Amino acid sequence: MATPAKLSRSLLGFTLLALLCLVEPSALGGGGFTADLIHRDSLSSPFRDPFATDSEFMHSAARRSISHAHRIWARLGSKIRYDLTSNGGGYYVKVWIGDPPLETFLLIDTGSDLLWTQCEPCINCYHQKPPIFVPGNSRTYRTVKRRTKVCNSLDRSWRGGDTGRDCTYYYTYMDKSFTKGDVAEETFTIGTPPGAGAIPAVRMAFGCGHNNSGKFQDIGSGILGLAGSGPFSLISQMEGSIRGLFGYCLVTETGQGTSKISFGEDAVVSGPGAISTTLVTISPYYTVILEGFSIEDKRFSYGDNSADSEAKESNKGVKMVIDSGATLTSLPSQYFSKLRTAVADAISSREVPDPKGEHDLCFRTPEQITAPVVTLHFAGGADMVLGAVNMLGRSPEHDLVCLTMKKMDRVPVLGYIAQLNFKVGFNRREKTVSFKHVMDCTAQHIDMI
Repeated sequence: MATPAKLSRSLLGFTLLALLCLVEPSALGGGGFTADLIHRDSLSSPFRDPFATDSEFMHSAARRSISHAHRIWARLGSKIRYDLTSNGGGYYVKVWIGDPPLETFLLIDTGSDLLWTQCEPCINCYHQKPPIFVPGNSRTYRTVKRRTKVCNSLDRSWRGGDTGRDCTYYYTYMDKSFTKGDVAEETFTIGTPPGAGAIPAVRMAFGCGHNNSGKFQDIGSGILGLAGSGPFSLISQMEGSIRGLFGYCLVTETGQGTSKISFGEDAVVSGPGAISTTLVTISPYYTVILEGFSIEDKRFSYGDNSADSEAKESNKGVKMVIDSGATLTSLPSQYFSKLRTAVADAISSREVPDPKGEHDLCFRTPEQITAPVVTLHFAGGADMVLGAVNMLGRSPEHDLVCLTMKKMDRVPVLGYIAQLNFKVGFNRREKTVSFKHVMDCTAQHIDMI
């Protein structure tokens, strides 16, 4: 099975500057902007299955998350940098492409650094609900030519071939999904229709996929990559405008209103209650150091009384991926066993196995339950206090409540349930990520001061 090659180190920095020129640094006027995010299963989603039950939503999200975490491990373990999550994740942003603009939805993914969408003519396209982009209908579409700086940014193993005048690409992924097509430039507007708001249209390089197959979801037409490296990431291309700042604030699938994604000044997280920790890596994933956790007032430090392989490598902490594309949070076994015991002791209801086998701890109870206060301790004294919404998922029709955390030693991941009702802000230039609990993620401009 083919796998994505690494970008040439000698070309990466030079080409990144070339791509950044597509987005004017003054496009945002020195400010920022915020757009709506739509969860695939939320009440505001136009693609929500009206016949699916809460139990089906909960278990399907768990299945996607488990599959997603295993792909992260495969990617990190094999040191493959640029595969993307083709069937994980759940938050989409509305995007308008071209002139006249075509409305579509793209999956946001902090673990992907490729911006691409399906395009006509389709040699082989997966089914998608939004209309497919037709390059010939847009006045602003331009293919990238071979032997240009942009085309040369692709490693030869990523290029679709050396024949013809146009630059082509071919990416294959760990699960055998792939996208193949033209490297092109086009105008993109995120969140608000062109001309209807303060969000500017920006011109970016992207993959125009004519041959795409695999475990892609029909809700969207492609991926909006937000990873920290790679010249085709949205964040890399908008670096000059947003000064390396982006973030999001997520609400539950059953909550009213929509989640938000922010760029530039709108993504700054500050003021009382804000915490920050260092990003030890930004490629291929945004990664932090988890030093320990507390259950109520009892703290457990990483490496304490553990024979786990991770503890042998470091007694100060373990690397943890922050991932908007994962539903569940996965923890090292030494953490999870203590957490599982504490939650089970705090909840007096009857413990039952998950009928689908996707959650490690479930309870049968028709009533609301109180979870113990759990605090994640990140490097630099950043303590993230989790509430019940960040730890427990409910299936009302089965009176089932399950812990939304799992044991997975290979890839500790902070999934999006643990991030609900937090404003999360990434600062690529300072290599930090910040969190702040907020009362209302649905506000267009969340007051962080």
